[in-house]
Amino acid sequence: MSSCRVVGCSRPIWVELAGLCSRHYNRLRRTGTVEDGPRARLPLEERFWKYVDVCGPDECWPWVGKTRVKGYGSIGVGGRKGRSMLAHRVSYILANGAIPDNPNEWHGTVIMHTCDNPSCCNPAHLKAGTQSDNVRDMIAKGRCAGAFPRGSKHPNSKLTEDDVSKILTSSLSGAEMARRLGVNRATVNRIRRGDGWSQIQKELK
Repeated sequence: MSSCRVVGCSRPIWVELAGLCSRHYNRLRRTGTVEDGPRARLPLEERFWKYVDVCGPDECWPWVGKTRVKGYGSIGVGGRKGRSMLAHRVSYILANGAIPDNPNEWHGTVIMHTCDNPSCCNPAHLKAGTQSDNVRDMIAKGRCAGAFPRGSKHPNSKLTEDDVSKILTSSLSGAEMARRLGVNRATVNRIRRGDGWSQIQKELK
């Protein structure tokens, strides 16, 4: 295993991109330098951009420092208790000022990634919203753990959107329609009751 890039330090590298052991990485994160000596903390903005790979204006700017679960960057923002904050929230604050309060949401205001890249710190890819906005965005993009593919894209689907349209518009009995489509009669009856395939139901109204 490679050792820390600081001369005279033989500890193993803890953060690969920085080439530093845990001691020197944390010292750099806290004070802005890997050198021993006075521990005066650099301003947050100066420390923050040391850990962002700033690319083109429309590209993602990945966080290259310490990350939390799911790839979100994290940085200490000071205070006696060493409070830390998610890197993309810090980026939003540095670019736009304080994150607006939302007393109607118990989650408060969330900062969403329009690029769906958790490590991105490009302010152009960040926007403020509610947790409800965030969940709707996740579902719309198929990123929610509970959001399964719908309609014919579902792995267990035996019907297509065209089949469902025929079920809803045909005068054939449920038994006959089920026989023609190779499904159970209960499936046909359930669709005709309005249970499932809501998008097709709306289009035919």
